[in-house]
Amino acid sequence: MGGAAHNGAHVLTLEPDDVATWNRLLPEVLSGRARPAGPLERQLPEEQVGAFRFFAGTALASRSALEAEAWLDAGAEADGAELRANDYLAGLIHRCGHLEAPESAFTDPRAYVHFASLPAMRACRAEFVSFAVDSLPSESGALRVLDVGCGDGGLLAELLPALLEAGRWDEVAGITLLDPSPDMISVAKARLAAEWPDARVDSRVARLEHVAAALHGRYDLVVGSLSLHHMPIEVKRRALSALAPSIDHLLLLELDADHDSPEVGSPHLAASVHQTYGWMLAQILGPDRPDDVARESADQFVAPELVSLLTQPRGDRSEYHMRRERWLELLSVAMGPDIRPLGTRTALATPHADLFAMHVGRLG
Repeated sequence: MGGAAHNGAHVLTLEPDDVATWNRLLPEVLSGRARPAGPLERQLPEEQVGAFRFFAGTALASRSALEAEAWLDAGAEADGAELRANDYLAGLIHRCGHLEAPESAFTDPRAYVHFASLPAMRACRAEFVSFAVDSLPSESGALRVLDVGCGDGGLLAELLPALLEAGRWDEVAGITLLDPSPDMISVAKARLAAEWPDARVDSRVARLEHVAAALHGRYDLVVGSLSLHHMPIEVKRRALSALAPSIDHLLLLELDADHDSPEVGSPHLAASVHQTYGWMLAQILGPDRPDDVARESADQFVAPELVSLLTQPRGDRSEYHMRRERWLELLSVAMGPDIRPLGTRTALATPHADLFAMHVGRLG
């Protein structure tokens, strides 16, 4: 049996022989012959037990099997406070009766603000702003910026003053906001219009893949913070290709995870989701009993993504995170020869999940 390996800076993945072992053991779980903490788990390295219980519990939950909660509860015991995927899904199934995400996603600004205000996310955003200042060239004139998946406008509220203070642009002339949530757009537009009264602030309630070809005009800068991973790579390619002629610089912040190509129900996908979303849920819910806003944040901001990854095949699911090197390959193809990679930086490194910033743009 191979040991677990790290693919990327920190995130734990499985070797091929580990995947084979998990697939061999799963029928024992599904048949009811195996139980958590039983002889079956002696075939696993200790560091894989929590993730395997997540794999087993979610496989059972997708079949509406009653044993799912027992495996997830046991997984929560193995995970401790650092990872909350097993714990959260066990609670979600207990509340809903089966593996299902709440209907509403990305709509309540309170839930989004709770997530964006987490210490880890504030630190990540600060590093992203620092990277932008360091990576972008000094440009004379007025800045025209497009924020894809703007949320409550918090990113631009921090980024724009930093860019002007560093002399990257002289002033802000135009701000275009794009988000599928009308409530988010309303909050962001009011916030940025108040902070930049001399700038034109436009908005569209839409997803980039639906309007990329119709975003006429010129943008000096396009930013996307945890927003472009909702498209599979082929849709990303079309949207970015349509947008490329209109932009000079693109800055991205994304999760370093391989959630595009792995099949639903695979050990590889389950192990990655267990870590990345488990870490995220631990930040949102905290070590103690979560309050209503924290629970709403998990339900609205994380549950739809988590359940989609665990239950829907590629083409139907909503999440397609990619490794940093695959993003670079995509951008090189999609954006054309005039737009080149200009820098990347790890924005947040944890034992279970890494986020990175990336800049591509025109030279000269």
